Amino acid sequence: MEAGDFRQRRAARLLADVLNPFTIFTALYALMAFSGTGPVRAFLYLAVELVAASLVALYVFALRRGGLVGGFWIPARRERLVPALILLSAFAALLVALALLDAPPDLFRTTLSMGLAAASVATLTLFWKASAHSTVAGHAAAAGLLTLGPSLGLPFALALPVVIWARLTSGAHTLPQTLVGAVVGAAFAALFLT
Repeated sequence: MEAGDFRQRRAARLLADVLNPFTIFTALYALMAFSGTGPVRAFLYLAVELVAASLVALYVFALRRGGLVGGFWIPARRERLVPALILLSAFAALLVALALLDAPPDLFRTTLSMGLAAASVATLTLFWKASAHSTVAGHAAAAGLLTLGPSLGLPFALALPVVIWARLTSGAHTLPQTLVGAVVGAAFAALFLT
């Protein structure tokens, strides 16, 4: 591998780590919470989401530390089932909490549609590897534009091609795997938010 290729691949991995599913969804969720309600309730909704995301991340870190998965983003398809079930359980718990806390409808529907997109890609990945990074980025791009408008939604739309490039250049996914993920995410956002 040439030095330029190595640097480009390293930059792609760094971008994929920064623009990861947790970061992108949390950013979208936070903007929606703060634009849809007052600061006290928004902080409460954000705290609930951060607890759910942290529990999933801690679980995956424990798997990684125990050598049960090949990396934090779980590159091997066969290793993804149980972490996907934990993630989906966290989404379900988050939805229950949002319902109990009387969250704004757009925040609830965005969380529901992201959870369903994640479930769809997790199911698909049992048979064919799809990009979860691209799924979340595709969902956030569509959901951001639909719920936050162009001014606040545009950064999510701009992040989508960067995420796809990063997943391709890092060698984590093929173009079809990233595009299918992005389309699934965007489709669920459009279905629930239009």
